[in-house]
This record gives sequence, structure tokens and C-alpha cells, in this order.
Amino acid sequence: MPIFTLHTNVCQSALPKTLMTDLCQLLEQAMDVPAKSFAIIIHAGQQMMFAGTNEPCGLCSLQSIGKTGGPRNENYSKILCEFLNKQLQIRPDRVYINFIDINGANVGWNCTTFAGVVF
Repeated sequence: MPIFTLHTNVCQSALPKTLMTDLCQLLEQAMDVPAKSFAIIIHAGQQMMFAGTNEPCGLCSLQSIGKTGGPRNENYSKILCEFLNKQLQIRPDRVYINFIDINGANVGWNCTTFAGVVF
């Protein structure tokens, strides 16, 4: 059930058409979780300032039941920053990423929760 959210001041029209698909494939491979389990949300064209300027920037979160922490987060940070730089010209020093490990009992889906499930 990983959820990736990106808030960016890059305008919607500047987003590559395959951005979400490419991002899903990247995260699927990095997290070893099937694409059918992902939710990806992109809020483009936001009124944002980062480090005192309105140059392209991104505020992200990656939420998951398990699959986050320590060295994993360092790897995710590297691949996500490189991806955002390549795809949206957002420099890595203009990206914050919050990694959030969620207890499966606190996520509902399909009339139940993910209690006891680790992706």
C-alpha cells in the first residue's frame, strides 16, 4: 500500500506524460512491491517557496507499511531525487522527502485493514 505524494511548483503542463507510470515503476523496483499496490498523487503548479526562492522544488512523502527505515530511506532519497532532477529539473537540494512507516492496523482497504500485513 505504499503512497507517494509530491507537491511541486512545477506547472502541470511541464510534467512528462509518463511521469506517474515511470515513478510507479521506479518505486516498484526499489521497494519490491507490485505496482498494483501503489497510490501516487502529484500536486503540480503549487504556490511554493523553498530556501527563499520559487525555483523548482518538491515536498514529498513516501508512506508504507514496513519497507521504510535506515538504509532503505537513503536509497529511496537518492533514486527519488535523481528522478525528480531528471524528469522535472528539480535539483536534489530543493527536495524534502518524509518517510512514514504506517502500522497496518491503521490503514483500511476493501472492508478491512492491513493488520499483520507487511509489503
